[in-house]
Amino acid sequence: MSCTAKKSRFLNEEAILMENEYLEAVLVPGWGSNLISLKWKPGGLSLLKTPETKEEYDANPFLFGIPILFPPNRIDQGRFTYDGKTYQLPINEKPLQNHLHGFLHDKKWTLIKAEADDQKSMAQTVLHADEHPDIQSIFPHSFSIVITYRLEGKQLQMDASVVNHGKEPMPLGLGYHTSFRYPFNEKGDKAQCLFSLPTEKQWVLTDRLLPTGEYHVTEEFKTGRTAAGERLDDIFAAEVDQEGNSTADICDRLADIRLSYQCDSHFKHWVVYNGTSDDSDLLCLEPYTWMTNAPNLDLPHEVTGFQALGPREEAVMKSKIIIGGV
Repeated sequence: MSCTAKKSRFLNEEAILMENEYLEAVLVPGWGSNLISLKWKPGGLSLLKTPETKEEYDANPFLFGIPILFPPNRIDQGRFTYDGKTYQLPINEKPLQNHLHGFLHDKKWTLIKAEADDQKSMAQTVLHADEHPDIQSIFPHSFSIVITYRLEGKQLQMDASVVNHGKEPMPLGLGYHTSFRYPFNEKGDKAQCLFSLPTEKQWVLTDRLLPTGEYHVTEEFKTGRTAAGERLDDIFAAEVDQEGNSTADICDRLADIRLSYQCDSHFKHWVVYNGTSDDSDLLCLEPYTWMTNAPNLDLPHEVTGFQALGPREEAVMKSKIIIGGV
């Protein structure tokens, strides 16, 4: 199997091109370490929504590739308290008065290495929070995060390693705003493209899209449904298998492709989002280690997914996207 990992350009930005006989991926470290493109070569399909211009990307960077969310989704008024310390994140969703999607997605990450052998191609990036005064002003912790991307066979693997270098515990919430093209088929037939989630529990939201702490039971997302004809911006508690993983699926019959998005036990929730208009051409499946507004919810941490990383501790969170035929 021929695998490569080499420096490239994407919309005039420094990038890493990774490739094997099944997959081609483009990573842009300077755009928040965003894996901006993923292609399935046997079917000639682009799997992620990818911008055609820098202006299109800048207009809403969350809608392209796989942005890294830290912390994920919304924080009520951008404020929460943990371990006697109050955090105030910027209110960047002004209509709803929330903080949205954290503070790592717009930073320039550093490429550690990019290499390939006979079995896989890989790239690894790092961000050191100490090097970013704007992070320290709102989240005063010394930490680093390393993301390792691997193409191996028909899989894209993503490992996130977070290390707390400080002397105090730090809140830890991570997610991926994974923006898949929807549908994959060239006819644009959404009825032939179904997605499913391992869940029976959907969280009830306020008009500011924050969880109330209550949920209702639903079966419709477990068996497979289309994302057409309904606006989705919803939060679900993940159900895990015997190995502790949860897996979301997209199956497009016309494109003859099935995609499985598998995450380890750190990821306790999924968000499903499909844009703001009826002609939206994306479906975001977003795995989160903690649910929206987790630090402010009066629920057990084992339910919300809220966790803290102790001094000198490391957490490694693993996920992968597996592609094959229907």
